[in-house]
Amino acid sequence: MPAAYSRLRLWFGIAALLLIGVVAGFYGYARYRVARAARELPAKLGIDIQQNTQGFTYSQSVGGRTIYSISAANAVRYKAGSKAELHNVKIVSYGRDADRLDRITGDDFEYNAATGDISAKGQVSIDLQATEPGTSGTGGTPKQIGSPLHLDTSGLTFNQKTGIAQTANLIMFRLPEGSGSAVGATYSSKSNTLDLHSDIRLVTSGPKPVTMYARSAFFAEASHEITLAGFTAHAPDRHLDAEHVLVHLRPDNTVHQAEANGGLVAQVTGNRPAEIHAANAAFQFSEANQLHAAKFQGGVAWTTGGPSASQGRAENIALLMGSDNKIRSAELRGNVDIRELARTNTGSASEFQGAGLDLSVREGRFLDNARSVGPGQIVLTGNSPPNSQTGTTTITAGALQAKFARDNHIASLNGSAPVRIVSSSPGKPERTSDSRELSVAFTSGPQQALEQAVQTGDVNIREGQRTVSAQKATYKQSDDTTVLTANVSFADPVLGLALTCDSLSLNRRTGETVATGNVKTSYVEQKSQASGVLLAEAAPIHVTAANMAANSTENVARYSGGARLWQGANIIQAETIAFDRKQGTLDAESGRGRRVSTVFSQSGQTKKAPVEVTADRLHYADGQSKAVFQGGILLRDAQSTLKADRAVVVLAAGSGKADGLPAPDSSRKASSGSTNEAQNRLPSAVQSIDATGDIVIQQGSRKATGEHLVYTANEGKFVLTGTPGNPPSIFDAEHGKITGVSLTFYTRDDTVLVGSSNSSSISQTGLKK
Repeated sequence: MPAAYSRLRLWFGIAALLLIGVVAGFYGYARYRVARAARELPAKLGIDIQQNTQGFTYSQSVGGRTIYSISAANAVRYKAGSKAELHNVKIVSYGRDADRLDRITGDDFEYNAATGDISAKGQVSIDLQATEPGTSGTGGTPKQIGSPLHLDTSGLTFNQKTGIAQTANLIMFRLPEGSGSAVGATYSSKSNTLDLHSDIRLVTSGPKPVTMYARSAFFAEASHEITLAGFTAHAPDRHLDAEHVLVHLRPDNTVHQAEANGGLVAQVTGNRPAEIHAANAAFQFSEANQLHAAKFQGGVAWTTGGPSASQGRAENIALLMGSDNKIRSAELRGNVDIRELARTNTGSASEFQGAGLDLSVREGRFLDNARSVGPGQIVLTGNSPPNSQTGTTTITAGALQAKFARDNHIASLNGSAPVRIVSSSPGKPERTSDSRELSVAFTSGPQQALEQAVQTGDVNIREGQRTVSAQKATYKQSDDTTVLTANVSFADPVLGLALTCDSLSLNRRTGETVATGNVKTSYVEQKSQASGVLLAEAAPIHVTAANMAANSTENVARYSGGARLWQGANIIQAETIAFDRKQGTLDAESGRGRRVSTVFSQSGQTKKAPVEVTADRLHYADGQSKAVFQGGILLRDAQSTLKADRAVVVLAAGSGKADGLPAPDSSRKASSGSTNEAQNRLPSAVQSIDATGDIVIQQGSRKATGEHLVYTANEGKFVLTGTPGNPPSIFDAEHGKITGVSLTFYTRDDTVLVGSSNSSSISQTGLKK
């Protein structure tokens, strides 16, 4: 797009305008008059003087209309009879159609009848003026057409036998549009060709004069062509060089086409300097002598300076001009490369590369639209505000189309399939983004940068080993964030993470990831840890929620909106779950009517029902294998329930048998051999439980209460205590209530130890189930 696709300067039209000035200003006007004067002058001087007379006057008429008249102070014929002289000569030509008012004056002319030579011995002045037909005859009132042309020369000779007129001397010419000179000329009346030998110079008039030079010039009447060699044009702020220039004229002597070859160089100086080089160039003109089209060929190269310096190249460039001689459009073909050089205030730059580029222009100098012909590439480099690091963004597409702002900066860029964006920044992995369509918006002002990029259709992004796909991706430069929507799928093999959702936001600068709508996450490469239980197993961890927010620097993923985490048969559900995979911690909280719910599977040789724990909050630290439940705790399996205000559960690797909750019972069992190990079990992962606050254990009709419960799984032992005002107790509808300072349960033999205030007074009671 790459600042930049950026900003082609249309100054190369200046080269075309300079050549127009040469063709239209000099040859489009002076060529016809100089050629006609040179052609008609010998005929006007070729009068066979037969006498010596004072005040000589001669005129010739056709059909009662004077064609020309000659007057002289005197005419002398030499006695030898071969030569004659005319002194103080004035020749006036009216033309056969009374459409000319040309005047030729000179001090001395000599005619040699033997050789057929007519020579002007001194200075000759020529004034040429066209008139409306029928208005220039003697006695008429001429109606002039165009501007007069004045010429001064000397040493002019004409040979009647060969029809060749020539001079080796300086020729000066002047007209309202400019003045100039040449040294030496040869005119052939038989072939109708005019050859200006050397040192051709023309200076245009007006507020911005242009000085033009040519080493030589040749005009052929039959082919209506003018050939210039060694052409150069100068203006106060521009310069043009071309080794050969060929001008094609229409029958009415207006310029039809001009061709430059052998190398063309055009330069512009000032605040915005520019230079263009081309092997060949061709220019076409309208009948009104306005430039219609221009072509530069053979390896065109250019550079521009100023605030937005650039350089570029193309095999060929074609320009289409408007009626005001301003560029309307440009076509660049063949290995097009346009590069904006780095700006001093931002360090940013842009570059376009492609097989072809079409440009449309407003007012001759403002870019309007640009369209690549075939695949194109835009490279944006440097700093892009605000607060972004130096980097490179490369945009390629099957076709690119750009719109420009008033300052010739890119305003928007569109691309069609296949689209690829490659971004790189120091210290960060390269990011590649593919899609079918692309729409890019750029910031305005002097610090132009990419503002937003929208990719649609089969979007696939890769950054390092991390990949994400969706149907739409919107990138914002201001915060370096990409938002993906519709069928979003995200994978990071390094983190062992896979995610799907409705919308995903990736902040490349902060490392923040936000997912919304049907979030489903799998930590698919979870590795078993030496320590820890719940989050350390090799089985994958899955999480679903309405939303997820994570930060790569914190390694914490926060799920909200009905979050559910499970690993194997272990399940945690809550309104919010914060999962720190690196530290192995998990925090779950209730909200919106949802309580924290945890389900632990029971492993062992006998298949058992899972255990569910509900609470207001849960904190689990895998390094300590400790789960802390707070607020309205309810622990339940198929046979028992436990209520408390707070519980700390220490987990162990589930490799041995697990015990369920003990069955509180007031009946005493005589022997321990009739225990039911298929019932009353805790998960094998539970190593100990420390519960406090309003303890209630319920199993069927049996109920135990207290303030503090400590369970140790390896002993199968529960110790229930209370306060002096609320001692622990067991109630059974059949056997009544048992209380004491402490109650100790042993699940292996259903024994209950009742402790009194005197530590030595402990009774052992068997409870019958």
